[in-house]
Amino acid sequence: MGIQDYLYSEFDNEIIEEFLMMLDIMEDNIDLIIEGLYEDYDNNINELFRMFHNLKSATGYLKLDRINKFCHFVENILEKARKKSKPTEELINWLFDVSEQFHTWYKNINKNEELAPFNPKVLKISKI
Repeated sequence: MGIQDYLYSEFDNEIIEEFLMMLDIMEDNIDLIIEGLYEDYDNNINELFRMFHNLKSATGYLKLDRINKFCHFVENILEKARKKSKPTEELINWLFDVSEQFHTWYKNINKNEELAPFNPKVLKISKI
């Protein structure tokens, strides 16, 4: 069963449509926001935090555990990063790895496939 098949069989269509719109917005903006960290760190790190916080809430409700746990992990790192005043190269590189994972799952959802496995390289970050 594909991920959209599961969602539409378990939840109201309107909720699923809102979730899919949220994913579209993230898909269109996540890389631009990461790149924007160099120019406006505070606003963009807060925007990334908000995006993953909202995605965590939505995936918790929709019982998409793999994405939810991923978002919880990312949110914890972003919370630490919010206390900094500028990005490190390691943080930027890690965020692009996070973005790559999100893009993979976004494609899975749009194609109504099962979610791809979690990429363990996202777990590797030593300096924020």
